[in-house]
Amino acid sequence: MSTRQQTYLWMIFPLVILVACSTHGVDVKNISLPEIQPVELEPYARLGKYADIEPSGLVKSRNWEDVYWSNNDSGDGPRIFAVNKQGEIYPTNDGKKEGIRIPDAVNVDWEDITIDNHGHIIIGDVGNRSINNRRDFCLYWVLEPHTDTNRISVLKKVFFTYPDYPHYTELPAAKRNFDCEGIFWANEKVYILTKNRSDTHTSLYRLDSMKPFEVNTLTYLETLDIGGKTTAAAATPDGSKLVITTYTAIWLFEVESGTDNYFDGKISWLPIDLGQNGNEAVCFDGDSLIISNEEGVGDLYEVPLSRLIEIK
Repeated sequence: MSTRQQTYLWMIFPLVILVACSTHGVDVKNISLPEIQPVELEPYARLGKYADIEPSGLVKSRNWEDVYWSNNDSGDGPRIFAVNKQGEIYPTNDGKKEGIRIPDAVNVDWEDITIDNHGHIIIGDVGNRSINNRRDFCLYWVLEPHTDTNRISVLKKVFFTYPDYPHYTELPAAKRNFDCEGIFWANEKVYILTKNRSDTHTSLYRLDSMKPFEVNTLTYLETLDIGGKTTAAAATPDGSKLVITTYTAIWLFEVESGTDNYFDGKISWLPIDLGQNGNEAVCFDGDSLIISNEEGVGDLYEVPLSRLIEIK
């Protein structure tokens, strides 16, 4: 669909309405969207072998040019991959292109990866899949290594839980809304976005406490009916922009730097079609987004932010 066609469709549909309703005591923000045909995206590259087992996270380095960090899901061991924009894996100092091992970590269900402003990579072992009975959600901090390093150690490990997560004697949770495939760093904090399997909502939480040897309780912020299941998230270094992907859409939220009321700010959106492999990871790359899919494929797509449609 051409830009002119998209503009025309947008003009003939009614303005977006943002409302809030209460579901089980939680205010859920809803957005009415125009009926626009999904944009079919074509891959420009593919992740290299080993990084494509079940690619689940992607983030751009803040230390080196043309370096992106990726991780696999639970189908792989505890390792991360340094790749360039074309998806090619940088070799380690032993000449191999098999990633950087983290032997003192465990890949229970690594679902996303982010990076802070202090030289750390943060890995989210946050998946809860459909059973919803997990009790050991955690985040790993590692120092961002040079691309030729072949192994690194965990600097910090933080366990957490949700404030509304059932007591362990009541697991598995009746509402399967405590899975997570999107984490991001902003405002000197880690944020968690749920992948709800019982509805089309996503809830935003913030990690305010990082006590070692304890299970830290997240701070609940807000819930949005995102029209699907959250598959990935990322924020710009200043935290003013947040992108969330579902299997069928890209959402962009913009707020003033230093605030985190993302669902109340400017919102842009784009329905997309990546075929049967969906999408599983996203990161900012200047004025564009880089998206990768999963299912042992690891195709890479680039989407300029200018393609998204402002809806609020």
